[in-house]
Amino acid sequence: MIQQTKRRGVDIQLFGALFVLVGLLDMLIIEWFPAYGLKLFGVTIAGPMAYVVKLHSPAAHFLIGYGFVFLRPWAWGLVMAYGGFGLASELMNQWQFGFHPLRTGFMATTALFLCYVAWRRVLFADPVPPAARLASSSGEVHL
Repeated sequence: MIQQTKRRGVDIQLFGALFVLVGLLDMLIIEWFPAYGLKLFGVTIAGPMAYVVKLHSPAAHFLIGYGFVFLRPWAWGLVMAYGGFGLASELMNQWQFGFHPLRTGFMATTALFLCYVAWRRVLFADPVPPAARLASSSGEVHL
């Protein structure tokens, strides 16, 4: 049973469902606490543009969630890039605003999660190679 789950990617799909849930919670938090100043890369973003900047988080979480639930090949790169973005931002926040155990926990769990997703990368492989996708289905050559 565990082998079958590993091959089918149910674990990644469950993570995808959690990402969709986190995206929804992000939206609610942004709506309920509009004055919250988001800290990104050692800078607190406040004012009228803060609302727009804060929307990157639910958008990324929804996209990653969708990609994980349906095991889309682009989701692997997106989660690795967004995870790196989060780690770099939190590292700069630690440097600028001082050590915080919650930020440190976020960084550790994000790094472990990225290692896990890297280990499961084969699930995100496109089953049809690019050459076959672009090739004609018939043996004739069309000009």
